[in-house]
Amino acid sequence: MSYVIPTSTLSLSEQQRMRAAAAIKGVNTLALAINRDPKTLLERAPYYPIDFVPAATRAGLAGWLSMPLAAVGGTYSLMADNVPAALTPQVPNNAVWVFWGVHILTLNDPVSRLQFFTGSGAIPKQQYDLEVLQDKLEVDGYFTQPMVYMPQDIVTISVIARVATGVGARVVLDAFVIEPEQVTQV
Repeated sequence: MSYVIPTSTLSLSEQQRMRAAAAIKGVNTLALAINRDPKTLLERAPYYPIDFVPAATRAGLAGWLSMPLAAVGGTYSLMADNVPAALTPQVPNNAVWVFWGVHILTLNDPVSRLQFFTGSGAIPKQQYDLEVLQDKLEVDGYFTQPMVYMPQDIVTISVIARVATGVGARVVLDAFVIEPEQVTQV
């Protein structure tokens, strides 16, 4: 089981250790999946429009923004394009995506849960209670276990609305894209 630990309760060395563990888990997972030497793989921070959004709908996209939160208790995709339309990106066949933390940037913390699924929302992988972050100075945290998506996985990530705002919530996920050297998209 994994849960969110508020960043303000972690020392700097604990934060560094958790990020490093997420990168190592991703590198080792990909090395096994594509039969490559881990030394030939690299980790990088994802660039939301390039890594998660189809080219046809990425123009002017600012980054992490959920679908509009229309009703309290409703489930809304965290991955959306400019329309806004929900996205279910697929991990490239030579990469893994590792999610290791979360930041809620929208004031008044309008979301209460974060959910990860594989497939088109059919298979639950993990969910996190985000309300544990609401009484902290900074509304961000680390996952105790990184969430790894394998090559070719279809990724569905959603939030549950705590407040009906009628607009999208900015909920940024910390992640690594693990891929072979010289594959990075720019």
